[in-house]
Amino acid sequence: MSSASKNENLKDNSVEYLIHQVEEFQIKCQLETIDRLTRENALLYQLIIAYQKRWSRTMDLLERSQHVLSVLQRAIKSYIGDEITAERDWLTFWGIQRDSIKLPKYSPGGWI
Repeated sequence: MSSASKNENLKDNSVEYLIHQVEEFQIKCQLETIDRLTRENALLYQLIIAYQKRWSRTMDLLERSQHVLSVLQRAIKSYIGDEITAERDWLTFWGIQRDSIKLPKYSPGGWI
């Protein structure tokens, strides 16, 4: 083999080797990127699940709070009605006549 053909063979091998190295580097970068994105997606998925659980608990709490508020409003309305009735009965028992009893009317939004 002549020295010219050896030099040409080395150049061909060097170029092929360089191309091979670049391809390996690109594949390695792609795999690292895929791995990083997979981990990020898994983390985001877990965050979404945690958010959905908290949102669900918040909505449950809101529903229970609305139910409790409704029960309290009915209890207050009943209390006011019973108080008016008791006042009338008490006044009647003692023979006291009044045109009207001035007790506050029930207003469900007035105390919140």
